[in-house]
Amino acid sequence: MTSQGRSAAGWRSAVPEADADAEPTRSVDAWLAGLAAAVAGLFYLGGGFVWDDGPLIAERLARLDVSGIVGLWTGPVTESGPGAAYYRPVAMTALSVLGRLGPVPIHLLALALHATSAYLLVRLCAGLRVPILAGLIFAVHPLVGEVLGWSSALPDALAVCFGLLAVRVAARWPGLGFLALLLGLWSKETAVLVAVFVALGVGVDRRTWWPLFAAVVVGIGGRMLAGVGSSATGLGNLALAPDAMGWAMAGLVWPHPLHIVRDVLVAPSALVLVGWVLVLALAILSGRRRAAWASLMLMLAAHAAAMPVVLDGYLLGARYSYPAIVGLGMWAACVVPLAPRTWLLTVLSVVALSIHAVDSQRWESNLTLFDHVDTAAHGSGLAWHLYAVANLEAARFGEAGRAFDHALASEKPFPGDETLRIIAWVSAREYRRAFEAAESGTKDDLTALH
Repeated sequence: MTSQGRSAAGWRSAVPEADADAEPTRSVDAWLAGLAAAVAGLFYLGGGFVWDDGPLIAERLARLDVSGIVGLWTGPVTESGPGAAYYRPVAMTALSVLGRLGPVPIHLLALALHATSAYLLVRLCAGLRVPILAGLIFAVHPLVGEVLGWSSALPDALAVCFGLLAVRVAARWPGLGFLALLLGLWSKETAVLVAVFVALGVGVDRRTWWPLFAAVVVGIGGRMLAGVGSSATGLGNLALAPDAMGWAMAGLVWPHPLHIVRDVLVAPSALVLVGWVLVLALAILSGRRRAAWASLMLMLAAHAAAMPVVLDGYLLGARYSYPAIVGLGMWAACVVPLAPRTWLLTVLSVVALSIHAVDSQRWESNLTLFDHVDTAAHGSGLAWHLYAVANLEAARFGEAGRAFDHALASEKPFPGDETLRIIAWVSAREYRRAFEAAESGTKDDLTALH
């Protein structure tokens, strides 16, 4: 027996292959997972430009001329801040072109990418115990809502889809595999993590690795030519990393309450503990299954890659978990002893889709997006700040003033909230409250205008 044959035999002994006559079933399962993902995406088509969509897409990218779009390929996303370490010309170009037509085309593309990713994941997991479980978990997981509903999260959808596509086609069509991963890498860097760990997990032919390796080399070379370096953001907050990682992992199995702001400064200690217990449990249950270990590594690596930005802004975005959900689905497909067409899959999918039906309504405006701070993001100064600003922009000045009161009472108020609170109370004609706010707050930068 050749070394390649021994390797294949060893892999089959670790993860039982499905019967040869089950291939049509795998195809149907893949289409079912893609359909479930598309249904989840349909709920988010009515969402508007919210949060960063205004300054990033509507006010910047959508206004670029041809030379400006070319500039997206010759430099980082932004000149300063975390974006200065990102080279994402594919995603930025897509947002620039589609953003001129409003948020709906962007949401449609995110839907198509999400559905394609679910389909590809099932096909890639064909050798695992329950392939459809991987696709369904990824398709309807509550945390994918941020990628489907937030236009600025399109890079995440592009990266995952291109990463999975690269693994799927690289052995048969090396050039296409190379191009897919290169496009994924230039959409968001996590495409490489998805491709590498999925390839390790499903046991690809060695011919798959050469196009992937070449794409990484060329992709990094492009970054260097564009003058994009690395970022050292968040290094001063490393003490928060265990809480952030624990909360991120816990969110994979208990994502509630669903809120756009998950402030690591007020990370729930119970969920942090659940997250680290989950890591231990997944490791123990993985046994000697290579696919399970690769899946767990993808979950951890996806969150670790986002940690510098999370620690710098104290914001644990759900979009950072999007590649990790690929790992969660692959792990479940490998380990969970479930019949492929059990009624439980249908029930769980319906429940998850009903969550998306409700959660998607939050993406209509900033007011609905940042609402329910008192119950879903209690104690977060960042969440109260964002809700207050949303009310200020909507001319709901009294509600804005009360929200700024909560923000300033938090552990880490947002800079400028004291001044904004005074403006809110004055605009609401609550002059006594404005005077009290001015008296109780700092007098720095306070002028007669305030």
